[in-house]
Amino acid sequence: MPGLEVCKTCKVPRLISGVFTWNSAGIISIFGSDKARMVFYESPNIDNLFRGVSELIGVPIEHIVMERKRRDTRKFMERVFPAGIERLATILGGEKVDKVSSVDPSLKNEILEIGKMVNSQATTIGMVYGYGHINFSELWEFWDSFPWRTQIISNPYSIIFFAADMLATVEAFEQRDMRVKYEQVSNDIYLISTLPGGHPIELAARLKRKTFELKPGDISYGVCPECGVPAGVAGCIWDLEEGTIIDPETGRRMAFFDPAAIDTVFEDLEAELGESVPEAIIEAQRRFGKLSMNTDDWRRSGYDFKTWAGLRGLGNITAFKADSSSMTLTLENPSMHLAMVGMAIALYELAWGAETSTHEWHRTDDGDLVITVNL
Repeated sequence: MPGLEVCKTCKVPRLISGVFTWNSAGIISIFGSDKARMVFYESPNIDNLFRGVSELIGVPIEHIVMERKRRDTRKFMERVFPAGIERLATILGGEKVDKVSSVDPSLKNEILEIGKMVNSQATTIGMVYGYGHINFSELWEFWDSFPWRTQIISNPYSIIFFAADMLATVEAFEQRDMRVKYEQVSNDIYLISTLPGGHPIELAARLKRKTFELKPGDISYGVCPECGVPAGVAGCIWDLEEGTIIDPETGRRMAFFDPAAIDTVFEDLEAELGESVPEAIIEAQRRFGKLSMNTDDWRRSGYDFKTWAGLRGLGNITAFKADSSSMTLTLENPSMHLAMVGMAIALYELAWGAETSTHEWHRTDDGDLVITVNL
């Protein structure tokens, strides 16, 4: 990607090393934000997890997932691009217009320049984070439309999340409610379009989430001597033109995203659909985990799991014990805790060639995730 600065030593984009920090508590933190965190996670897991849950509970959930993701991303975009959003609102004069020609002709170029600026910055970040190859649509060649309402993406990290993010960006930019649709136009190439309109569902106001104090940790990483990115991340292969990140050790595709995008959706699903949802999420992750992993992923050393979780920003494993009859582990500062339960079950069953197992899990009063799996 021309003009994108990368580390001269490890070739990781500076948009990663300059924004994210891997700390000893198993957290990927964001510069300038005490509470925000990210994960670096196997991206095929996202849509497969949601589809697996939908199959298990017999209810379509994509609209719920997209609505929650849309809300969060719109708030984020409004914080990141306030000047561009305010300027466009001034140009449009509060009118809900759908053609550039409906406004003062002398301001047409400025409208398009604001749109290109926002699209370009968002596209660059998305491709660096592993979201896929994002293209402007041919509508940018026409002068009487809002071209940012249509985009083409190849090989998206999650078509559900990407469509919701695009919807939210357009809503933030135009300050109006929109709807989104996507269609597969070729092998793993999608056309995503937004248009003015109300949302197909309106979720109830989010309940206040229970939060826990983060605990200090003891994870250490070998890091790139120039940019400080952990070696386990720096060793991944960034294809900046295609917007992909591949872990060469596993061959799996990775992406950076906000774990709250998973956790809050799961909370909403439970609130909307009932108490059976958490176990459906765990089972969907267990099934996909067993299909996507193999016994090489199992390490009987707890330290290997500890580093694996820390590099992904999933938390800090402080206790781990496994034998042929049971496994227990404790994870401090957990992210995506239901997915983590399902992943732990899948790994343990693969390790010992088991078809099924029983499990228990709970969150302690101070937030730790404790998982027990028995054969």
